[in-house]
Parts: sequence; structure tokens; C-alpha cells
Amino acid sequence: MPPRPAPNPYATLEVADPLETLRIRLTLWLLPLGAAAALTAWGLSVTSDKLSLPDRYLLLPMAVGFIALEFHLWRNPQNVRWVWQIALGIIAIYEIVSLFYEAAYKLHQRDGITPAALWFPMVYLMAFNLLNRRQALRFSLVYLVLGLLAGATGMLMSPSINVTSINTALQFTFSNIAYLALLYMFAYLRRHYAQMHQMAHTDPLTNLINRRAMQQKLESELSQARRYNRPFALLLADLDHFKQINDTYGHSVGDQVLREVGGRLAQHLRESDSLARWGGEEFLILAPETNLQQAYLLAQRLLGAICESPISGVRVTLSLGVACYRQGDSIAALLSRADEAMYRAKAGGRNQIVLEEEIEDIVIPSHSTTPEL
Repeated sequence: MPPRPAPNPYATLEVADPLETLRIRLTLWLLPLGAAAALTAWGLSVTSDKLSLPDRYLLLPMAVGFIALEFHLWRNPQNVRWVWQIALGIIAIYEIVSLFYEAAYKLHQRDGITPAALWFPMVYLMAFNLLNRRQALRFSLVYLVLGLLAGATGMLMSPSINVTSINTALQFTFSNIAYLALLYMFAYLRRHYAQMHQMAHTDPLTNLINRRAMQQKLESELSQARRYNRPFALLLADLDHFKQINDTYGHSVGDQVLREVGGRLAQHLRESDSLARWGGEEFLILAPETNLQQAYLLAQRLLGAICESPISGVRVTLSLGVACYRQGDSIAALLSRADEAMYRAKAGGRNQIVLEEEIEDIVIPSHSTTPEL
């Protein structure tokens, strides 16, 4: 297993916004749906011979634009935010032009809100789901102001303005302001939810995922292992003589040692591996698609990374226990075997790797047996 190229020592940290992945997936579905909706609206308008000027000149280019953006996104997924902004701009232009046309030529003929105006608030919803809170608010405010100006200009050009038309325009204005205020409140709450989610799943000292987040990963990996009969390994690492480090150098040095140990371990993991601060001076590594021999090689690399140079002037070593999934295992049983192997490493002199009881006779010492204090 080659070491992962990880310039960020905290690569196991979850993304701050848990909805980000969902929004990316939705974009890939919404673009072709938007193209289909535009083509359907254009086709129905042609069939019924009620093709308005905005529909005549905007619907087909709109559909082509969405298809082009979908193709670009498949080829360049890193440009997803740019694609969101372009798509929102296309929809906003269509809605504003349609609102002007409806206000100028159709509003006085109807007894209520026009069909085009019904879809106007959808752009706010899309903006607050696809952009960050500040970008969505700026975009929505500009969109609302331009829409209201277009509607007001259209009404001034209308052949007649009656009380019903004025009431409809006022209701449209106030309802859109209410939509925008509620969506901003939702985005504010969503931001705090993302922060609380991160706090609940992140160790504040090392910035690694915590025991709760790792427990979820373990349950997911166990489910996959049972379904597809594929191996995975757990490596439980415990800092040797950590209490002595705290007593000799103080807790601030001890905290720095924990942070750097977490960083060094993360730098030597694969992209698919997960690292958590399991508790106190213990770290847990989840290594998917890894058998016992591969897990031992990984443990050797991690032990070497910690022992290669002092941390904050302190020579630090690890005791590692390694266990692999067996058919019918529970998480508790697997953790128990890793924990037992780690304690055997402690009892055997520390600064070494011990594999689970399946290979009891393999105990691999490494480097010096005690840290230099």
C-alpha cells in the first residue's frame, strides 16, 4: 500500500456542510430536467398556438444552454459552482423578461397572478440551495429588484391599469419579500446546523474525526463487509508513557504531541482510510479492503512515521494492536480484539506492533522500547 499524497494532515475531517454532496448530485439531475421542461413548454406553446415572445426567443436557447452545462459538468466536475451560477443566471433572465411581458400585455386581462409569476420565487429556492448564504442573498436581492423593476415598467406600458392589477402586483411584491426572508432564515439555520454537525463529529484538539463519527464509519464498513464479503482492518494506536510526558513537560506540550501525532498518522494513510482520535491518547485507524498482512505493513509505516523524529522535543513511540474483520464479526468483537492486541503490545515492552490472536506468535518490536524524556 503506497503512502497517500496528503499535504493536509487532517484529510480525514468531514466536509463542513453535509448537504454539499447532495447538492452536487441534484445539479446533475436538475440540468437535464430543466432542458426537458423548457422544450416541453416550447412544444406545448407551439401546439396550442399560444407562443409568447419570451417563449419564442428564450425557451430553445435555454434548453440548449442547460444541455451544454450538463455536458461541461460531466467533463469538468470541479466547475460545479460556476455551472450553478450560469444556470441560475439563465433562469433569472427568462423569469425577468417573462414578468415584464406578462405585466405589460397580459396582467390587465387576468383576474390574478400570471403563470410566469408563479415560478418567479423558485429562483430564490434554487439560489439558496446551490450557492452559499452570502452569494444566494446577493443574487436573490438583485434578481428581486430587477424583477420588480421589470414588472413595474411593464405595468406602465400596459394598455390599462385597474385595481385588480395593482392588487396583484402588490401581493406579488410582498409575497416575494416574505419568501426571501424565510429562505435567508433557513440558510442561516442550515449554516449553524453544519457547524453543529462538524462540532459533534470532530475532535477539537486534533481536528480529526471523533469517536462518534468513527462509530458511524465502522457501522457502514461492517455492513459493506457483510454484504460483499470483503476484508477491512482496525489499527488501535496508543501513545507510550503519555502521562509521563504530561507530568514532565506540561499539558500544553502533551496537547501539541497529540496534534502532531494525528497529523503524522494522517499523512501516511491512503485516501480510503479513516483516522479518529478514539479517546485520550488513543487513535483508531479504519483501513478498508485490507487483510492482516497489509494491515501489518501499514502499522509498520505508521510506527516509523512517529519514531522518525522527536515531537516538540520529545521522543514519542506507539503501541499498536491490529485486528481484521472475520465473517460474523460485530463491531464490539472487532474492537475488543484490536484492544487486546494493543494491550499485549504494552505488556510486551511498548513501541511495537501486535497482531490479533489469530496470529498470536507474531509480535514485531521496533526501534527503542521507551521514549527519551
